[in-house]
Amino acid sequence: MAKTRKPTHELLLPGAKVWQSWTGAEEALCQSNGDATAFGKEAQRRVLALPATHFWVLPAWLKGQSEHLRSMALLHLERMGVKTNDAEASVQVRSIAEKEGALLARILALKDLPVPLSDTAHLPDEVTLHALCYPLVQSSITIFRELDRLVVAITSGSQLIYCTPLSATHLDDHALAELNNICLQLGFQGVLGRLESLVLWIEDGDIGKIQLATGLMPYRCDMPAPTMPARGCSLLMPEDLVIERQRQGARSRTRFIALTIGTALAAAIAVIATLTSLAMQERNVLREKVAELTPRAARVMDHQNAWREAAPAVDPDTWPQQMLLHCMEPESSKEASITHWEWTPERMSIIGRMPSASLALEYTQALKTSDALAHFTWDTPAPVIASDNSATFEMKGGQPDEEE
Repeated sequence: MAKTRKPTHELLLPGAKVWQSWTGAEEALCQSNGDATAFGKEAQRRVLALPATHFWVLPAWLKGQSEHLRSMALLHLERMGVKTNDAEASVQVRSIAEKEGALLARILALKDLPVPLSDTAHLPDEVTLHALCYPLVQSSITIFRELDRLVVAITSGSQLIYCTPLSATHLDDHALAELNNICLQLGFQGVLGRLESLVLWIEDGDIGKIQLATGLMPYRCDMPAPTMPARGCSLLMPEDLVIERQRQGARSRTRFIALTIGTALAAAIAVIATLTSLAMQERNVLREKVAELTPRAARVMDHQNAWREAAPAVDPDTWPQQMLLHCMEPESSKEASITHWEWTPERMSIIGRMPSASLALEYTQALKTSDALAHFTWDTPAPVIASDNSATFEMKGGQPDEEE
């Protein structure tokens, strides 16, 4: 059976000199992937650890109830002149301790600085403070380096309460004076408890001079590997990353809509092509049937014409001379002068003259009632009377199924 692949988490953080990529399981030590300024495409979860220069990490005693802790922290930032919006993506507040109705809170606020990612194709799922990715020594000061800048991290118990970059680039007298000033200010605020040690994750500084200046026994060690932050431990997200994510979402929706429209058009074209092909096949079948039936129709017409030619021999009533004799059977036909006579088995046309209009009417009425000519339906306009009282008559007869 194939082994289940563990989820891959990638952590991008500022190293001592350059940005570094680390991978590992959630809440476990990470392994280095080398230098990198952008996330890879294979990670299932991406965490960006920003340097201390991107944050205000401030401890404060806030009096009030715990459910109002965030509101009190925002007011504290406003009093200190720190400008930030009140969204959870910009400010994170965590309670560290409680004493006499007051809460010791660690306020973590993002500064309005651009995120140093060289490629935004893969955006981070979470953003956190770099110092929070390490197991810091309890109640101590830890000094380490981020992108060639010294950073001080101070803990109260096991919790980080303060973190800031130093203006000095080396751990010299200037840096020690700056560190003592920070501790003095935190002491005045009552947020700095008893410190037990000073940890150096750098090669700078004289141990004796540091002990003399701070009153703490320093010890030097290698910077440990970072720990992959737990999922959901931070809701912080810089504004430029939020805007970029929205822009990518808009581009993705546009591509999806374009793909949907393209797919619909392709499907419509395919349906039209299929229907056209079926119609052409049906047309070809009909053409073949017509081509097959055309000789038969011609032969049928030839047979009909042949039967019509032979009909007088079989049925005397269909002989033209016999039909003409039927037209001369009425008594009044003796006075008729036929000027035009035309006959086919389906129709007959007669034009003639009579000495008078009465004889013309009598003759036409006699033909209408003739049994031999009963299969014709007659159309007889009124006779045209000439100046000498003679009348010209006209009769047209046709089969009932041939009438319009």
